[in-house]
Amino acid sequence: MIAQNLISQDIIPLDINETGNSALNKMTEFGVRHLPVIKEGMYQGIVAEHEIMDMLMLEDPISALYMGESRLSAHQFDHFFDVVKKMSTNSISLLPVIDDAGAYIGLITKKNILKFLANINAFKDPGGVIILEMNTIDYSMEKVARIVESNDAKILGAYMDIPGTSKKMTLTLKIDKLELDTILATFERFDYEVKASYREDLSEDYLQDRFESFLKYLDI
Repeated sequence: MIAQNLISQDIIPLDINETGNSALNKMTEFGVRHLPVIKEGMYQGIVAEHEIMDMLMLEDPISALYMGESRLSAHQFDHFFDVVKKMSTNSISLLPVIDDAGAYIGLITKKNILKFLANINAFKDPGGVIILEMNTIDYSMEKVARIVESNDAKILGAYMDIPGTSKKMTLTLKIDKLELDTILATFERFDYEVKASYREDLSEDYLQDRFESFLKYLDI
C-alpha cells in the first residue's frame, strides 16, 4: 500500500492568503489540529492550531506565519510504513501528499490508516494467536513459517518486538486455524518458547487490545 492509495479529499487545504480566523474555523469543521497550506496548487507547508492561536491578529493572512513543520509531507509513492512513521515521529494529525513537482495531491489522516488496517486479513479473518520468545540471533521467519505450514496452517500476520538493546525478541503470529495444539507442540519440539496462545474466544480480545495499542500509538 502506498500513500496515494490512502488519500482523503474530505479535508480542504488552506490557501496561503486565508486568515487565521478562517484557518481555525476549518480546523474546527474538520476536527483536526493541523492543515496543509497551498499556493496556486503547490504545497507550502503545514500550519498547526497553536501557531495560529499565537498570531497577534487573527485577521492577518497565514502567509505571515513561519510554518514550524515546514514542508513535511509524503511522496505519492511512499510506502504505508513510511507514512505512519512520519505522522508518529512528527506528532501530526494528518500528512499531506505531493507529487514529483511538489504539487498538493491530497492528505492522509489517522482515519485513512485505520480503515486500511481494518481490512488486513490479520484483523478481520478468524484464527488463533501464538506468541513466541526467542534469541534475536535465532530468528528465522522461514523456519517459523515451515513449522506452521507443516501443520496445514498459514500465517495471516506477524508482529516482531525487540525491546531496546535486548537480545531477546517476541514474535506474535496470527494463524488461520482456531485449533493450535498441534502447532504449539511442533514449536515446542523445535525448542521454541511459547509465551502465550489465544483461541477463538480470546484471540479477538487480544487483537482488539493490540489494535487499541496501535490507536494510542497513532494518537498524535
